[in-house]
Amino acid sequence: MTQRRNLLKGVAGAVLAGMMADRVGGQTRPLPDVGRKFSSDGRVLPFLGNTIICHLPQQGEGSEAFDALLDIYRELPGDAWTRKLTATPPSSYHMTVFGGADDRDRRYPVWPAGLPLDVPIEDCNRILGERLKSFRLGEDAPPYRMRVNLAEPPANESPLNIRLLSADEDTEQRLRRLRDRLAVTLGIHDSGHDSYRFHVTLGYLVADLSTEEHAAYRRSLTRWKQLLAQRVPVITLGAPEYCVLRDMFAFKRQFFLA
Repeated sequence: MTQRRNLLKGVAGAVLAGMMADRVGGQTRPLPDVGRKFSSDGRVLPFLGNTIICHLPQQGEGSEAFDALLDIYRELPGDAWTRKLTATPPSSYHMTVFGGADDRDRRYPVWPAGLPLDVPIEDCNRILGERLKSFRLGEDAPPYRMRVNLAEPPANESPLNIRLLSADEDTEQRLRRLRDRLAVTLGIHDSGHDSYRFHVTLGYLVADLSTEEHAAYRRSLTRWKQLLAQRVPVITLGAPEYCVLRDMFAFKRQFFLA
């Protein structure tokens, strides 16, 4: 029964997301996070699950990137198109290392192997935490040195993301190897695993942008990325954290991976 209810909720969310669209050059595209993570009026929706992330340091050494992103957050209300955006709280700023399981997407292989599809999400959080407590970073330990990806993002990208690239080949190898090992440990295998692109999400579009608004959105994003890259050529991140979440506004650390 629980599985059937979750399936129906997922279908309803997908239908609503398909109804909401963003306009690109006169054409529309889906806003997949509407009806899933946010409502069409911008309110945050429940999105229970777990994940492995690196929060951006907010204090002391290495906090320059957070300070620069906070300046972008301060600037957001000045752009007219942002009334169609739900900004995420700066306290939530992070780079996802490996996406875990969420209550809305209960299907293998993105649901952990060995867990029934109808297990309560609280039990899923606990079991994955137990799997990770014996996990060792080893040679894949931090620091992780990242830089802003200044390339133009795909036209159909609806979150307000600051895309990141590894600043050196050593970081790239360690992060990719770490993701491969976590996939085995957690029993989660996403089809986009090998092509995953690191990023920091600043907000989610929740309503249709006009052609003019979309152009302004892209101009602002380009300018913000350039400013961030100038202020912080290398963004240094520390140990990954196993976190649980109720929605996209807060990622509660359970423990650091060691």
